[in-house]
Amino acid sequence: MVLCGEKMIKRDLYLNQIKRLIDKEPIKIITGVRRSGKTYLLKSIREELENRGIKEENIFLISFESMKYNKIENFKQLDECIVNLTENIKDKVYLLFDEIQNVENWEKSINACRVDLDCDIYITGSNSELLSGEMATLISGRYYQINIYPFSFAEFIQYKKEIEKTATNDLEELFREYVEYGGMPPIQQVTKQDKYSYLSDIYNTILLKDIVTRHNIRNTDMLNRILDYVIMNLGKNFSAGNITKYLKHERRKISKDTILDYLLYSKNACFIHQAPRVDIKGKKVLQHNEKYFLVDHGFYQAKYGEIENMGSILENIVYIELLRRGYDVKIGIINNKEIDFVCTRDKEKIYIQVTYQLKSDSTIEREFSGLAKINDNFDKYVLSMDKMDFSGSGLKHRNIIDFLISDYI
Repeated sequence: MVLCGEKMIKRDLYLNQIKRLIDKEPIKIITGVRRSGKTYLLKSIREELENRGIKEENIFLISFESMKYNKIENFKQLDECIVNLTENIKDKVYLLFDEIQNVENWEKSINACRVDLDCDIYITGSNSELLSGEMATLISGRYYQINIYPFSFAEFIQYKKEIEKTATNDLEELFREYVEYGGMPPIQQVTKQDKYSYLSDIYNTILLKDIVTRHNIRNTDMLNRILDYVIMNLGKNFSAGNITKYLKHERRKISKDTILDYLLYSKNACFIHQAPRVDIKGKKVLQHNEKYFLVDHGFYQAKYGEIENMGSILENIVYIELLRRGYDVKIGIINNKEIDFVCTRDKEKIYIQVTYQLKSDSTIEREFSGLAKINDNFDKYVLSMDKMDFSGSGLKHRNIIDFLISDYI
């Protein structure tokens, strides 16, 4: 599929969710980090509508970052735009809004469309808090949210096969490339020598447009240093107090509240994800020393150029994959042992440990012993790069690549 002169795969994981909802009442809201493929998904939706026989003149894709619509700053201007576009259109209209968070009080226009027009509405935004506050009140129970992420490893292989026409039988070589550069869709289209530079440009754009400008942050250097700390400590437990000590060592003063605000803004921009800790026995969520993960591990590489801790990168990849598959993911604690991921989805629960290699008896003991202490009947897994199967005593072992390319854990 060619979109805007660029080649792109169809992302069926998300498109199939949308297909079930076409012409149904819920407003379809797609959120995800900037450049993760939301615009492509909207264009795929437009293509799907046309394939279903919807007239082209009844479909409106409005991007608030395009020259045509970027002067729309508030809901009144958006109301006027929508009225002008649709006033002479017969039959149902299909409204596709891209990066709608750029419009002040946009939710008022969307609700008015829902009330006044015979329409089907699709929205994208680079902010996880699109549904907070007034919006949630206005359309409560009338929306369906889809979180979109950068390419999974399976999608990365699909891109290699369909777009680059690359042989995909050497999964380990492809995985090394995926580990090195990540899954942000735009970087797949540039040469290897330009990938880190492009990732850095995306990183800076996210910071500028979705964090600094949106929240009127003046001390951008402090924000950068806080995110540096998060990236350096990928997959490690830390608190705002740890960041305060780190910055104090650099002779920089900042309050814990400001640190928490900056972390929240970065989460809302879908750039980082916070995984809370839970006491598995007491089932109590702990309020300190959470873990943070990047929406795409390629940003670590763009910052530091080489991997110092492969285990942390693999943990990040698995964490995002679990979110992609619809799990709610927390860090588990049992008898002072940490379980990397406690994953729930509907009535399903699984426990997962992630490690690079089970290369010694002590590593095997460390990774399996915590899982063995969990006294319930839910499945428990260790994921590693080992090809040998270390399953035993009711605990399961899987190769990470096999896990990533399959539809099941």
